[in-house]
Amino acid sequence: MLDAALQVFWSKGFHGTSFDDITAVSGLTKPSLYAAFGDKNALFRKALDRYHGFLLKRTKTQLAKGVTAREAIAAWLADYIPLCTGSRGARGCFSINTLTDSALDDAEITGSAVRFYRDLEAMVAARLTQGASEFPDDFNAAATARTMIAAYAGLMVLAKDAPSAAETKAVAAQLLRLLDTPS
Repeated sequence: MLDAALQVFWSKGFHGTSFDDITAVSGLTKPSLYAAFGDKNALFRKALDRYHGFLLKRTKTQLAKGVTAREAIAAWLADYIPLCTGSRGARGCFSINTLTDSALDDAEITGSAVRFYRDLEAMVAARLTQGASEFPDDFNAAATARTMIAAYAGLMVLAKDAPSAAETKAVAAQLLRLLDTPS
């Protein structure tokens, strides 16, 4: 049921989604939804938290791949490319959409998205720090992670334009150059 609500919120946005929309896809009645989640804000927060949990788990899996930090980051970026290209990416990122919805002013919802990006950044920074011996002494894992997350978020905003996989792969290749050691 939560996944169904997530999909409706993602497609229609918070303000464009009614409990009628959610009951139509979930098969639950309004009283059942209110009993389970309370109001629409609470249901939205749970759906957003579920989405963030899915992406963090996916990121953790990808960052565990590869012997080197560069290989792990490459796996994470490669896994991410289909999510922000073509028709699949055209609806954007549920989290980014939430943050950029100027009509949405809920501190808990905004806080959830902000925590997600901090957690994502921390995971990337930790993997880069773990591979510190692969990089020059002056390599800044925290700044590099922040740069990668900024690009990640930017790609999700640009995903609304349905870029090709080749365009998105070119950005990923540029990001990976941050991890190249000087010759």
